[in-house]
Amino acid sequence: MIFEIEVYMWITFILIILSMLLYFLDKIRIEIIALGTITALLLLFQNSPILGVVSGNPISLELLLQGFANPALIALMSLLIIGQGLLVTGAFDSFNTIIGNNNKYSEYKLLLVMFLVLILSALLNNTPIIIMFIPIIISLSRQLNRSARMVLLPLSYVCILGGITTLIGSSTNLLVSGATSSLIGKQIGFFEFTKQGLMLASVGFIYVTLILPKILGKNSHFEEEDDEISNNGKQYFVEISLDSENALLGKSFISGLLPDLKDATINLIIRDNEKILPPFDDIILQTNDRLIIAITKNELIQKIKSNDKIFDKIGYENDKSDRELIIEAAVSPSSFMIGRTINQTNFETETNCKIIGLQRDRKFDRDSHRSQKLSQENILLIRGDEELIRRLRAHKDIFPIEWSVISLPLKKFSQRSRIIFAVTIISAATGFLNITTAALLGAALMLIFKVLSIKEALSSLDIKIYLLVASTLMLATVLQETGGANLIADTLILLTSNLSIPSVLSLFFIIIAIITNFLSNNATAVLFTPIAINLANEFQMQPEPFIFCVIFAANCSFATPIGYQTNLLVMGPGGYKFVDYLKSGIPLIIILWITYSLTVYFGI
Repeated sequence: MIFEIEVYMWITFILIILSMLLYFLDKIRIEIIALGTITALLLLFQNSPILGVVSGNPISLELLLQGFANPALIALMSLLIIGQGLLVTGAFDSFNTIIGNNNKYSEYKLLLVMFLVLILSALLNNTPIIIMFIPIIISLSRQLNRSARMVLLPLSYVCILGGITTLIGSSTNLLVSGATSSLIGKQIGFFEFTKQGLMLASVGFIYVTLILPKILGKNSHFEEEDDEISNNGKQYFVEISLDSENALLGKSFISGLLPDLKDATINLIIRDNEKILPPFDDIILQTNDRLIIAITKNELIQKIKSNDKIFDKIGYENDKSDRELIIEAAVSPSSFMIGRTINQTNFETETNCKIIGLQRDRKFDRDSHRSQKLSQENILLIRGDEELIRRLRAHKDIFPIEWSVISLPLKKFSQRSRIIFAVTIISAATGFLNITTAALLGAALMLIFKVLSIKEALSSLDIKIYLLVASTLMLATVLQETGGANLIADTLILLTSNLSIPSVLSLFFIIIAIITNFLSNNATAVLFTPIAINLANEFQMQPEPFIFCVIFAANCSFATPIGYQTNLLVMGPGGYKFVDYLKSGIPLIIILWITYSLTVYFGI
């Protein structure tokens, strides 16, 4: 039986190495690799035809599958729903007003927000902080013309770095403290390791904010694709009417250009039925001016979503609507609209939807797009209530392009979503509810109070993340049950027997830092805390240096998405692949390892 379990153990090591290799190569979808790993483990431990029938199966089916109901995984999925609620309502779009739209200082604002996240993560649970700051960081990245993927992974890393500075900064720290207390009755103080933790966090912060975005930019295929779509997309002609509240009022042109509309081209200004053609050098914009501009769909929707004061009144307005959509639609070859202008058709009256843009293949006629005759070559950009947009499928004059539909933030529910988010954070931060219960409550409230529809909630759940975490937890369980974890621990003690204390701590750190990226930070913390105490006893030392080493190293979950929840939360929005974490996280782990080794060598 012992021999058989050892066989299982070594096969488990092979499976871990193989799965990580496949993740790294990125030739097979993550979902397929995860499912393959799960299937292999089930076959291996449930009367495998390969190894024969093993009496008393080393690991039960219930134990193998417990990862699918893991509280941390459930919390993660629930938080994704909460994040979707914040997104569709534009709950934090008002932050744009606070930080301003001056691109000149956006870089400093980004650094300031990252520093704020670093401080908050030392005092609060990292997961809700990530949920709250994702839309804020994305907004700032747009001001800097950066892809979201260049800032979201750094955001996760900053959260993790802040968490290593105080006792409550991370669940890992609390687990280590609890294990230490139960094993030797030693209580770890709130700020007992803060000095050393701040040194590590500071060095890591420099790398994450100044170097990592460049690494992600260089290695980002996603970013290139995103830029291609944004820059090469066809433009729509859109009309902006200047009322007394429009931000363009009183603005003048510089060298024929309007700085406030740098992402759009002004083709025509209509003032009191008079057409003003470019150049616009001597023009000062006045109330009731109508600007005919050319802008890509992506840029237009981005500005509408961000509550831009120039574009916020374009198109459909209905406070009673539950949800608004924007969709592209082609003009039917047999359409009654062909040969007529938008103003001459009864489309908007009939459908109660608004045509906000017109895409044309030929050169723009110097007139409002609403006054130009339509043809079957035209693509319309339509805004309206969700249900009304869906009814357009049966409209005889147009063909809605289903894949083009975009949901707009549900502004009237933004306050509701912020309250739900606050309830979730406060209940978890105060300990009134554990993070899993609080997250489930928040997700349920998003549905109960109609912030999200069932379809929107389900769309936020990433099956890739779910299977990835579940398969990794299954591997961790198998490694523990077959004695693989103990083998690692015993080997570590053997390797360090003849080394100096600083060398022991340095080696201890890097081994834990590697393992935490594959087992998860919490599992690694629980596993290595008793080993740390045993090592301290072997060297006849106080346990604190070894305990703190576990805290710092177990939090170095930078090289894989499975090491820490925050890494998983940014995986979808950032479009990251497994290899992105390796390229970004391994240098950070090495930097922190060197920094930690220097601190213990010089007795800091």
